Amino acid sequence: MHRLDERKAFILQAVVQDYVATAEPVGSEAVVERYRLRVSSATVRNEMAEMAEMGYLRQPHVSAGRIPSDLGYRYFVEHLMKPVPLSKLLSPQQTSLFSPTNPEVGEVERLLQATCRLLAQVTHYASVATAPETDVVSIRHILLSQPAADKLLLVVVASSGQVEHRLIPVPERLSEQQLTLLDRILQERYAMRSVRELLNVEPLTIPPEMLSVEPVWRLAEQAAQDCIEALSQQQVFLEGLQHILEQPEFRQVERLYPVISLLERPQMLMRLLKRVAASNEVQVIIGEENPLPEMRCCSWVASSYRIGDRVAGTVSVWGPTRMHYEVATSAVRYVANALSHVLTQISVSS
Repeated sequence: MHRLDERKAFILQAVVQDYVATAEPVGSEAVVERYRLRVSSATVRNEMAEMAEMGYLRQPHVSAGRIPSDLGYRYFVEHLMKPVPLSKLLSPQQTSLFSPTNPEVGEVERLLQATCRLLAQVTHYASVATAPETDVVSIRHILLSQPAADKLLLVVVASSGQVEHRLIPVPERLSEQQLTLLDRILQERYAMRSVRELLNVEPLTIPPEMLSVEPVWRLAEQAAQDCIEALSQQQVFLEGLQHILEQPEFRQVERLYPVISLLERPQMLMRLLKRVAASNEVQVIIGEENPLPEMRCCSWVASSYRIGDRVAGTVSVWGPTRMHYEVATSAVRYVANALSHVLTQISVSS
């Protein structure tokens, strides 16, 4: 990537900003007038032609102005854009989502869904987030009760705040002693162990005290394993798809259909999001840089979030390459940091 001189850099910044705002090619006269440059439009036109030869701009039609190329957006992201202050990005009410007093904080699925909605509202793009990976999630509590004679209730609470529960039909009521024993055994077996470790544990030998209620024992053990299996599935959350439908780039069905088809298989997005999780920084993936062919008309801005010092999952926004990258990167960076802070607090308090 060639370093641009001051004038070329200014013109590229102007073209990116104007094209993002209008979705229309930008001409040399418009740049001179809008930014009150002290050079002629012919000079700007020559500069644009040189930048097109260098690969930073392109001309969609012979008589049209210029638009940024993927390389032009990359140069803008790495050298020209400035972060948006938090005060201009989010209201106090929006940042309160990550307050410890917010009831959604204790339920990770609700928190991540709300985080996606917030990112979509702020950026006006679609947003995608993944739930914490099983490597960093352990079982905080496993609770057993008998709300009715023919039912047991098993509740599994993870260190991330995720909760799974199963209502287990049972053939008979357990005595208080049997219920207490079964609860203690389940605690000893599952509590404070990682979800990944528990995925393939061998069945326990039935204690002599539980032999008389062996069917109940087996049902409770299977329910616990079902909860562990559910916690091991890394969920993908999606919000703001309507913002993509509003973008002029996706008015053509041949562009929109592959993107929508991919989103119907959210686990496919994990290929891209796994790449993001390897970095500590906000990642910007532009157009042809995208490893997913269906998404090469799009850009992604994404970051990992952490629980303690370990990567847990990702948050991201995606939209056309004609993206407001300053807003997207600032929003994703803030949300990733806020999620890391609150989820680490949850983990430590457990």
